[in-house]
Amino acid sequence: MITDFFYVINFDRYLILRQSYLVLIIALEGTDQAGKKTQTAMLAKALKAQKIKTAVFDFPDYSTVIGKEINSYLHGKRKFPPEIIHYLYAANRWEKLEEIKKSAAKNSVLIMNRYYHSNLVYGIANGLKEKWLQNLEDGLPKADLVIVLDVSQSESFSRKKSKRDKFEKNKEFSKKISQIYRRLGKKHRWKLIDASGTKQETHKEILKIIFKKIGT
Repeated sequence: MITDFFYVINFDRYLILRQSYLVLIIALEGTDQAGKKTQTAMLAKALKAQKIKTAVFDFPDYSTVIGKEINSYLHGKRKFPPEIIHYLYAANRWEKLEEIKKSAAKNSVLIMNRYYHSNLVYGIANGLKEKWLQNLEDGLPKADLVIVLDVSQSESFSRKKSKRDKFEKNKEFSKKISQIYRRLGKKHRWKLIDASGTKQETHKEILKIIFKKIGT
């Protein structure tokens, strides 16, 4: 239960000490089929149960004009060079900026189901420079905490065996993504957790990381 790890008084104190805006931005990252969507929903539910105002953003957001272009690309209906598709991934977040700002003004936590870190990892896997990728998203609200859900390739493919998109189908590419997440995780101090266990086990580990973040 969240009450085992999360104390609202510590959370409030953490927000008060923030200098820019009173919101904690948590990015849930990881390889395909690592459980990001599930864990995002479980975390949001747990926080709301503690009366902590929480909002969720999913990226890519396929409902937007740019998001629809990304979706077409992922399913083989459009072709773009790496620079263009990763520019579109960044633009997908920029077109949601005002919504993110408004949400940040009335919530205590924003959970990002993928954020700019994904573009960094996948862009590097596609041969692009880290600095160029970082510049695409420079100016977006920074994540305070990045949690990477790590699963093996066999586990990822066992969770979804069909209807995988362009990136999901490529096992070698998927393996490269895992390696880059681990390498950048160490470089940027992202929190990597083994997400190969049950949903509840992974959820518990996420809560531990959040408590450590706000409890110090």
